[in-house]
Amino acid sequence: MSLKHSLSGLLLTAVVGGLGLTACSGSGSSAVPTASAAPAETSAVVESAAVGSDGPIKVATTGSHAFFSQTNDKGELEGFEIDVWTEIGKRLDREIDWVEADFPGMMGLLESGKVDTAADQIGINAEREKVYNFSDVYFYVPYRLIVAEDDDTIHSVEDLYGKKIGLTAGEIANDYIAEMDPEGKIEVVDYEDSSVVPGDVVSGRVDASVMSALHIDTVKKESGLAIKAVGEPIYTEEEGYPFHKTPEGEALLRTSYMATHTEALLDEAMDIMAEVLVKHE
Repeated sequence: MSLKHSLSGLLLTAVVGGLGLTACSGSGSSAVPTASAAPAETSAVVESAAVGSDGPIKVATTGSHAFFSQTNDKGELEGFEIDVWTEIGKRLDREIDWVEADFPGMMGLLESGKVDTAADQIGINAEREKVYNFSDVYFYVPYRLIVAEDDDTIHSVEDLYGKKIGLTAGEIANDYIAEMDPEGKIEVVDYEDSSVVPGDVVSGRVDASVMSALHIDTVKKESGLAIKAVGEPIYTEEEGYPFHKTPEGEALLRTSYMATHTEALLDEAMDIMAEVLVKHE
């Protein structure tokens, strides 16, 4: 049995089960989640087009993550996230209005209500779930420490005690590192631009960083930077799509489910997951 087919059980849950809502006609049914009420302190007004209208669905993305959301030589967005939301747009007969920003900016656009959702490997955690309704997990991504290629002193989180780790502001990696280092023995250096971090690892400005196992080889090849992954994955991120805790956000969460029931998207997801597992199994 091929690795791709051995992953089908996981990915049928993660992708076809995708947005975790009522299934399309002819495909059976699944439980419909009950969206929790927005917390009292949340007051952001969604400025994007109302769900149910003919207006565009505004989706934030970075355009800088290989496989998921990247920009090709023609300046066009492409990748898994782009394909998913393009399919959603087709099925809902709605235009998808892509809004590009770096990761902190993307989350800021979502927080301020300037976009309907964000599609760029958004990790799910308790803090974010207080603010947004999430789709079911559609992807599982292992994360590993990266260090300079000539560094043989770091192999685990414990080896970073007394040293510096570079992390993107607002990234879920901050929560995992804080959990693994409750006494704060590791100095966390915040970055607004994630693309700068690998270079600072090589130069020694920081001793290490955390990167998706799926992207390490691509970043190394495209940047020419002398970095390497060390140790086993330190955590596996569960990823989903965040939606505002408003009637409009809940409606979009429900109606966008239909796009995950496509064989093409399932195959694409399995190909991506197979590639990362082959490299890091």
